[in-house]
Amino acid sequence: VVSLRPSRSIHCLIDQGKSWSLKAQCRQCATIITALTFVLQPPAALADTLSSEQRFCAEAWRVTDSLFYERTFNGLDWFAERQELVKKKTYSKGRDEARDTVALLLKRLGDRYTRYVYPEEYLRLAAATVGDARYVAGAGIQLVDDEENQKVVIVDIEPGAPGDQAGLRPGDEIVSVQGENVKSAARSAALLRGEAGSVVKIDFQRGTQVQSVSVNRALVTLSSVRQAEPGVVRIRNFALDTAELVQDKAKPSGGTLAIDLRGNGGGSLEGGIDTARLFLKSGQRIVTVVDKKGQPLTYDAVADGPLASSKKVQLLIDKNTASAAEVFAAALQQNNAAVLVGANTDHTFGKGVIQTVAPLGDPPGNDGAVAVTVATYSTPNGDNINGQGLAVDLISTSCTLADSAKSCLARTSPYKTDK
Repeated sequence: VVSLRPSRSIHCLIDQGKSWSLKAQCRQCATIITALTFVLQPPAALADTLSSEQRFCAEAWRVTDSLFYERTFNGLDWFAERQELVKKKTYSKGRDEARDTVALLLKRLGDRYTRYVYPEEYLRLAAATVGDARYVAGAGIQLVDDEENQKVVIVDIEPGAPGDQAGLRPGDEIVSVQGENVKSAARSAALLRGEAGSVVKIDFQRGTQVQSVSVNRALVTLSSVRQAEPGVVRIRNFALDTAELVQDKAKPSGGTLAIDLRGNGGGSLEGGIDTARLFLKSGQRIVTVVDKKGQPLTYDAVADGPLASSKKVQLLIDKNTASAAEVFAAALQQNNAAVLVGANTDHTFGKGVIQTVAPLGDPPGNDGAVAVTVATYSTPNGDNINGQGLAVDLISTSCTLADSAKSCLARTSPYKTDK
């Protein structure tokens, strides 16, 4: 379900002010973590005096100006920055120079989540947001940046995909792809994709041993939700169709149900909210979103969820469980619908802010997008988890990404805190 703004935009995120949802009236301001926002072109009179690169920069500035939640703009003279961006620079090196200039400006805002999104990455974000199950040519592996250890780590592998067949496993560290030493998950993913049938060489580290493997790229259907083992649902990321998929695949084993959220970096906020509603009773609070004007918007369960039960769900998280996944986890934990179990960690990632991803160019997305922080959120108990994360109830200290969820959940101990 995409929230529509009749005047000029399609939103899949948090510009919750004047949205209209395709769902029931109670969801009129529905929001998700990634947005597809169609923005107006510069006025014709101005457009005639600017180069194509300058028009692109003006559009990026304008969209950021209209959305960014921190209205001091990190102390920048924001309008002077526009003059520099649009009037003083000629961009003799073309579009790439203009894009890099926008990227640098957004970095100076001092918000780690507000950034320029290059065109290729934007297409991946858009597909993930709407739950697009189209085929992607590659190895079928999901990567994250382990910022603490400065590594790129495999967190999930599509069963039967080329990476799985080649022997790669969750927990493996990617060292290089096609001979290039990789320093980010985004760059690694870009190198792994390619024409179906072509071969990509991957150097990876497992334990203390560095190994090499050649993977035959293939067209892979990436699933956001799957039944990993009896009684365990694996949610890779949240999309618009996640709630429907979870309801279909949530088959308790022996009366218990576990949800594996390890490595889940978030995705669609609306997807996280809808999925939480499956497990909650009518009227229970899910999340409160506060926009740049300080206006709160609350999201509650509107009816008893089909999976609501007196028996708590087990949620397995790790230090990379973030954003919409934290919204989902907090809603269940703080409404006593779930027990939070940490895999070698006592807390989740701690991302308590929300972004809109607004596409640029004509057609929208042709020039990439700007990802802009537009709101903060608090949990049902009123907690701001940004930079702190959710504290777990239990810890599985010997749980690695290579271990099954059930094996991790079978060896837990209570987490004690002084709070």
